[in-house]
Amino acid sequence: MFVDNPTRREFLKFVGAGAAWIMFSGCVQQPKPKPTPVPVQTTPKPAPRELKLGYIAFRTGPAAAFGEPAHKTIDYLVEQVNAAGGIAGAKIKVIHEDQGTISDTVEKAKKLCLQDKVDLISGIPGTPYALAVAQVAEENSTMFFINQARPSYGAWKDPEDPTKGRMDWVFKVTNTTTSHAVQAAYLCKELFPEVKVIAQIHQDYAYGYDNYEIFTAAIKKLKPDVEILDPLYPKLFTPDYTPYVTELLNMKPDFIFTSLWGTDFTRFIDQLLPYGLLKGTGGETVLCGYWDFYPAIGREIPVFGHPQPANQGSVTFPEFRQIVLDLMNNYQVYMIGAVADAIATFYAWKQAIEKAYEEKGEFPTNDEIRDAMENLGKISTPYGDGTMRKEDHRVLWEARPGIVAKDTKGWGLPYIQDPELVLEPDKVEPPAFKKGPDWIATW
Repeated sequence: MFVDNPTRREFLKFVGAGAAWIMFSGCVQQPKPKPTPVPVQTTPKPAPRELKLGYIAFRTGPAAAFGEPAHKTIDYLVEQVNAAGGIAGAKIKVIHEDQGTISDTVEKAKKLCLQDKVDLISGIPGTPYALAVAQVAEENSTMFFINQARPSYGAWKDPEDPTKGRMDWVFKVTNTTTSHAVQAAYLCKELFPEVKVIAQIHQDYAYGYDNYEIFTAAIKKLKPDVEILDPLYPKLFTPDYTPYVTELLNMKPDFIFTSLWGTDFTRFIDQLLPYGLLKGTGGETVLCGYWDFYPAIGREIPVFGHPQPANQGSVTFPEFRQIVLDLMNNYQVYMIGAVADAIATFYAWKQAIEKAYEEKGEFPTNDEIRDAMENLGKISTPYGDGTMRKEDHRVLWEARPGIVAKDTKGWGLPYIQDPELVLEPDKVEPPAFKKGPDWIATW
């Protein structure tokens, strides 16, 4: 009921009642709901259009017997992975470079870093080549996997001073000179206990000197009664080994250890065979060397029961054997150490990318891939597992040295190397930042 002319008392009573109603209404009225914020849509970065792998190894000249099989193995692996969708969705492009002189190789490494902007460089047979390229990769923050060169100190900032630590972008992913030379010493001790006089012939550069020093230290520990003759050091890619063959004939050793590789090895054997010094050719001397180069260039192995301090990789593993057969039938590549080297590189890189991708939930940067590589732990390959040692960027492998013979298992290979010994990594590789001879001195 409204009053046309309310008195002051009535007016105040009316206003008070209205205010009370407003206050009461404010107490019971629910607040308006706040608008729900729209979530920000985060779309993972797409995989890059392609990953780039720069592979440098000899494709021409006398060292092509070691370089070209690695190039072809990389092509085979990339073809298989790209056909399955790539690595974490990214296809891979390989940029091949023929290795030349050290200065030429350094310039090619710079091109891969600065012009091609590759994600990884690998290959590089030859210790001085690898050490030079390591500096280029480190300066340009590009990952470099040393696989075909063998220095255990390849990832060190200073090969002469381990206290300076290791590089950030350089990794040694295959076994080393130390492993090879120590394997040869164990093989001599375990399989040829009758040996009394040992000769050595190595190439005249760091790899050869390292082999001599490490093997000599190891064999003196394992067979202290043997006589170690003075080493022979032919120049790299020597065409005529006659003077060295003559010296060996005069030495009359029971055992020859050589780290000659590529066509240096095959020329040496070709020129040694006619003299009947070796077992299987009329003599009694055991030759311990890299047999794989002989069939790689289409020759028959002249000495069956020919030992080798093997690279990692054995055809006793069915998956690896299938890769070897595919390469032999489709690429005309026989199973040599370079095949296993390329596989180690590719599988380690692939697993590092996949680990980084899984941790991030999107395609990783190269820094993140490098960090994943450091923390990879186990690396699974078709011929067994390696172990990533973060401390010095080394992948450690067990060793399987043995005797070479014709394939009697029906696997379709001309020769096989059946492991006679299985040596765990700590038997053939030193602790982090310790050179082989210094480690062997503690045995």
